[in-house]
Amino acid sequence: SYPTECYFPTWVIPQDHKVTEAMAAAYTELYGEPRIDKWTFSTNGVTIQGRYGIPCVGFGPGAESQAHAPNEVTYKQDLPTCAALYVAALNLYDPSQADGNATTYRAELTDNDIK
Repeated sequence: SYPTECYFPTWVIPQDHKVTEAMAAAYTELYGEPRIDKWTFSTNGVTIQGRYGIPCVGFGPGAESQAHAPNEVTYKQDLPTCAALYVAALNLYDPSQADGNATTYRAELTDNDIK
């Protein structure tokens, strides 16, 4: 038995947030104008940002209509496309804002000590 609280907090990241801007800039350079919207399904973002307050942007392979579906299909070309964006976005993110501690964001938003 692995007891887990069934809590899936929703989250949103502003379009003018530095993480969103880095992803959008990387996408623009690689593929053209991005469509910035919302996902209508649950992702690991409910834990990453919803619980721990670590900013994240959802971007991944496959079609949203099939995400987390029983017979989900992901096309091979989607994998290098996504990998290229992840690398490009990291290179555009402002490293002067990082303190090397992934728990910083969570510490600011919750009373939980995860160190």
